[in-house]
Amino acid sequence: MSSIIENFYKEYPERKDIYELRLLLNKWNARLKGFWPPNRIEQQLVDYYLLLQKTGIWTNYVEKQLQKTIRPSVIQVLEKWTSPMMIIGEVLETQQSFIQLKEIVDGKVYELETLGGDSKVDIGSYVVGIVLPDSRRGENGIMILSGVAFLPNRISESLKQVKQLATESKLDTQAFYREHMLDCLTFIHVSEKSEDETPKVNMESQTMVSDNEKQDSTMTEKQTEMLVALEDMMNEKGIHNDELIRIFRSYLTECAPNPRKAGAAAAGAIRFAKERLSADEFPWTNKEIAAMFEVSTSTVQKYFEEIEAFSAVPV
Repeated sequence: MSSIIENFYKEYPERKDIYELRLLLNKWNARLKGFWPPNRIEQQLVDYYLLLQKTGIWTNYVEKQLQKTIRPSVIQVLEKWTSPMMIIGEVLETQQSFIQLKEIVDGKVYELETLGGDSKVDIGSYVVGIVLPDSRRGENGIMILSGVAFLPNRISESLKQVKQLATESKLDTQAFYREHMLDCLTFIHVSEKSEDETPKVNMESQTMVSDNEKQDSTMTEKQTEMLVALEDMMNEKGIHNDELIRIFRSYLTECAPNPRKAGAAAAGAIRFAKERLSADEFPWTNKEIAAMFEVSTSTVQKYFEEIEAFSAVPV
């Protein structure tokens, strides 16, 4: 069953999801930066996006697996997997193979299968993550789907804020988490930072983007559009150039260009790669580059010169 989960993260997110994820990442970084490292924020976001916000992505994936499966025992498990659940649970009991949790919002008690039989979790601490029903452990059995964080019991004060917000929202538990996931994590992280303690974390799922796709949290929506315009063109042509992406991202955040078309600055970046990075994978003339992005050759020249001047400034 673990291979089904692993393969999901190999297939998703798809390229078409990356733009929306980047915009969300700006918002999440603005709230959470400084509490957790960037890769952990990305981890939480991609899990939230794929499993809670865009529920159809996971549901369609599971339905495809059901069509491929013939073993009755696997089918029985998969049929319960169509609705991933977010959980913030207080640890009530620990055993060799499972942890008993009480969900803080609705009070339901679950048995969480532990990783590799490791149950070294303190009673009274908390588990935060996304889980699946596990019919093998009975009606209240759950298993880890995404990365799970084990948090200290001293965050209990911040969880009072989570419970209050849940009460005020008048939503059922999972609808509440879909609507207020970022608020809940913010409450928790503020508490974590105030205690100056980094919690023990087990991360199982993949991070959202590669290092070349990570972006500064200060990027505006327009700057993100410009970055995506360049990356989409490079992906379409099968081109990979980490140095160009790094320089272009820095140029966008530090110089804040404001062209009418998102592709204008990207066109200048292509010219810059050809002229200054000596990148053979960019063989096009100014006229050809302009046509790709539907801008004028003078626009290509303008942004080429801006990026060139920026790159020449000592850091």
